[in-house]
Amino acid sequence: MPRAKGGSIPPPRVNIQPGQWGPIATLNQHDVLSGRGGRINNHPGNIAFRTIVEDFKHEYLDPRTRKLEKAHVAARLVAQIRSTNPPGRFLREDPENAGMYVEIGDQKAWKKAGQALREDAPDVRKEIDDHLVTTDKPVKSRPTSLPPPQPPHQQ
Repeated sequence: MPRAKGGSIPPPRVNIQPGQWGPIATLNQHDVLSGRGGRINNHPGNIAFRTIVEDFKHEYLDPRTRKLEKAHVAARLVAQIRSTNPPGRFLREDPENAGMYVEIGDQKAWKKAGQALREDAPDVRKEIDDHLVTTDKPVKSRPTSLPPPQPPHQQ
C-alpha cells in the first residue's frame, strides 16, 4: 500500500453509516449478520464471510503488517463483501422492529472483520513464522472465492 509523505497512510474512509437505508426486511445471500447462534452462523453471507476472512488472515497477522495497514486489510475485506452482486450488507437485528435488520456501518463492520481476522491467531502466526524462516518472502493474501466486484448498488 503506498505511503503518504512521512511514511504513514491515511485511515480507511467511512462510506456506509449505521442505519443507512433504514429498516431492512429482506436479506440477501451476501448479507453478513451480527450476533450469535446457529441461525446467524449458518446464514449464507456469514459462511462466505468466514471463507473470505481466511483469504486475508495471513496478510493481517503477518508481523510486518502495521496497525494502520491492518485497518486497511479489514476495510478491503468489508469492501469485497459490499461489492458483490447483490451487495452484501453488514446487519444486526433491529431491536425496535421485530423481524427487521439495520446496517451497522463501516466502522463496526471493520471491527467485526478485524475480530474475525484475529481468530486462531497463534496458529496462523506460527504458520507465517515457519513460512518466513524457510522462504523469507512476504505472505500474500490468497485469492478469494467470491466473484469479481460489481459497481456499488443502492437499495
